[in-house]
Amino acid sequence: MPLARRWYAAMARICETCALSATSTGAILWPATSPDLSLVKNVWDATGYIINVKLDPETANPDLLLSEDGKAVRSKTHKESSFSSFLYRRPSKFDGWPCVQAVDGFSTGRHYWEVEVKGKSEWRIGVVKDSAPRHGFVNMNTTAGYWTLRLQLGSLMALTNPVTKLNQPNPSKIGVYLDIEEGQVSFYETEQRRHIYTFKTNFRKSEKIYPVFGTVETHRPLWIM
Repeated sequence: MPLARRWYAAMARICETCALSATSTGAILWPATSPDLSLVKNVWDATGYIINVKLDPETANPDLLLSEDGKAVRSKTHKESSFSSFLYRRPSKFDGWPCVQAVDGFSTGRHYWEVEVKGKSEWRIGVVKDSAPRHGFVNMNTTAGYWTLRLQLGSLMALTNPVTKLNQPNPSKIGVYLDIEEGQVSFYETEQRRHIYTFKTNFRKSEKIYPVFGTVETHRPLWIM
């Protein structure tokens, strides 16, 4: 069970005992650190929209290895890689950056999921619009239709255009909150109960937005909780 959901269940019991509402305790559990507090959903808002995210092998870069249950991804080792796998191109496949998107995309509603990244030194996590380019080494930033965070060489950044460097400790577990109607993608460090960054945009009506993940590490996978 995701950590945020466990917090919610535990605090709901406390609130019931103390005759408090979950909303009234949100500021205690998840203090907002964003300069624009109107963009940040507290923990109660976000975790109420938890979804089951599974990776789509049909979109995975051929150099990635997915778990059978579709909940984890890592890069293949040299022995696991096959040159022949690069000979096949599908319209939706990432063939440049080592990325993969989720099976399900969303054109409406609010959605929340968590990813374990503890101990990892490199990753990309966020969302991508259906019409965004996927072939080659495109600039995976907001201009291209990607709203993601990246950890590279120990530096955390939001892939805006230009890049926004985030002077924050490397997270261990990331919560992603997507609100289509509000045009909001927010990231949280769930173990430290800390807001990391929020993108604001205008999503095109009827176009699906997909969770997206990337990593080059061969021994520490990204785990979707």
